[in-house]
Amino acid sequence: MAATPPRRQPTAGPSTPVPARSEGREDLWADILRSADRANALPRKNVVLLSERHRGRAHLLDKVVGKRRARQPLAIGYDLLTSDDRDDDTPPVSVVYPPSSHPSFLRLVDTSLPPHPLPNTAVVIVLDWSKPSTMVRELLAWLGWVDAWAARAALADTSAAGDEMHERLQSHLQHYTEPTTAPLTNYGAVLPLGQGSLTRNPAGVPIVVVCTRADQMDALGDEMGMKGGGWEERTDWIQQVLRTVCLSYGAALFYTAPTQPQTYSLLREYLFHRLYSSPQTKVEGAPQRFPFPHRANVLDRDAVMVPAGWDSWGKITILREPFDPARVAKAWDVSSRSTQEGEGEAEAEGIEDLWATMIPDMERPAAPNPAAVAVTSEPEQGFLQRQLDSLVKSDAKGVFRRAAETVDERYGVVGPMGTGGLSLPGVEKAMAEMEGNAAEDAAARFHARKDSKAAGPTSPDRSSTVQNEALHNFFQGLLAKKQGTASANATPTKAAPKVAK
Repeated sequence: MAATPPRRQPTAGPSTPVPARSEGREDLWADILRSADRANALPRKNVVLLSERHRGRAHLLDKVVGKRRARQPLAIGYDLLTSDDRDDDTPPVSVVYPPSSHPSFLRLVDTSLPPHPLPNTAVVIVLDWSKPSTMVRELLAWLGWVDAWAARAALADTSAAGDEMHERLQSHLQHYTEPTTAPLTNYGAVLPLGQGSLTRNPAGVPIVVVCTRADQMDALGDEMGMKGGGWEERTDWIQQVLRTVCLSYGAALFYTAPTQPQTYSLLREYLFHRLYSSPQTKVEGAPQRFPFPHRANVLDRDAVMVPAGWDSWGKITILREPFDPARVAKAWDVSSRSTQEGEGEAEAEGIEDLWATMIPDMERPAAPNPAAVAVTSEPEQGFLQRQLDSLVKSDAKGVFRRAAETVDERYGVVGPMGTGGLSLPGVEKAMAEMEGNAAEDAAARFHARKDSKAAGPTSPDRSSTVQNEALHNFFQGLLAKKQGTASANATPTKAAPKVAK
């Protein structure tokens, strides 16, 4: 039986349906192409992390960026901040941080960022709650550097990126709404900015101020001797000052603490929200790529969170009265002009002066370098000559000479204290040269005292004489025993005479 030829499959035409297998394959390739287009459409974002040394930066990076391997200290640090959603195709965020505020390190920030970084860069300023006396000084220096860096970046960019950034930041502040479960219907209502809001930061750079180690707040009060309500009042005042400054820059304020692990996750979410949020999506009501559905928190002292756009002078004053935000803003302007332009008023109150009246300086002065301390020693011959002059003055009455003559006369038979032990010609000559006429006066007084002793008066030296006589008899007894004589032949011990009182 002949083999039946295979039937010819119909070709796919306009009216022929595509098999299911082909449809799945096309959907897969379409998803891949769309994800590639979205990845290429999203620009790379950057975060510049500014912090001095020993301000909790390493711990903050470990919590926000992720566990990092130990690295050698570099002139400029670099890390990547990735989204928690594995299905998300958002490119990682580059985190650049100089080791300190030294100018040689800060110059490397411009070279570490891509060209025209202003529209895609946010700045994080790290302060340390364990060193509150340095907070305002470091914040003033870092914000001054941000203004200078933004001005350089705007000049290098030929487009009007600076004006657009400022408008975007202003729109972000005006369209901020408190997270709520009820749907928003009125998207077109835009309120003007409140008093003291966005008065600085002309480039519109997104700024986040982070205060680390907020859990050490109470322990620091105990060290300073200010417990209870007094220290809480000062910590609230610090929060009010920081919020006033952040309000003028359109910045957010976050406190982080190891005892509050959610503070790190909130900071991470907020960074993605600020980098990828757009005011247009808020106006149109479209879903945001990285929403931030968390309410502000100013009551938990170690977990403060103030998003940009929420705060106002009225809310700052309510925290603790009396507080004058206008005075703080004026003092900040004075210090800012003095730092950046050198045109501060001599008698005007600066923010450092206002801060010093409330927060004592806890920074210990640096220990002096031992190598830099000069020690001048006195020459040896000069020291000996000075001691000799002192001895000569103290022996003006011949005390040592009289003692030597007394021992030589009465007890010269006892061992090395024999006659001539202190009457050598060299000694006599030296004493005569040192004392001069004082030696003759001493000899005269010695003979006079010897005559008075022969007459029988009692002197204060009698007690020492009795002790030396007893010592003499003791040695005589030892010599007698050594010669093997009997106890009867030993020298009898003399009775110690009584000392007249």
